[in-house]
Amino acid sequence: MNTRLLRSKMVLAGKTQKDIAHLLGKTEATVSAKFKGKCPLFIDEADAICGALGITNQAEKAEIFLNNSSLKGDGIQERSESRG
Repeated sequence: MNTRLLRSKMVLAGKTQKDIAHLLGKTEATVSAKFKGKCPLFIDEADAICGALGITNQAEKAEIFLNNSSLKGDGIQERSESRG
């Protein structure tokens, strides 16, 4: 994830990490961990963030959320359905 670009888009949209946490229904600590790549960011979360920031261009989304590490299994992920 290109965190620097994401944070610049947040500033331009007037959104804080707290706003993103509220949007996702997560704590600020969890959002921070997601932004740092310490826990996965799911596709639906990335879509929600893009919606809140007014990002609709697919290339721009890819530039923010996809990078070499995501191709190795880190970064944005699909949610697996829970079984039970």
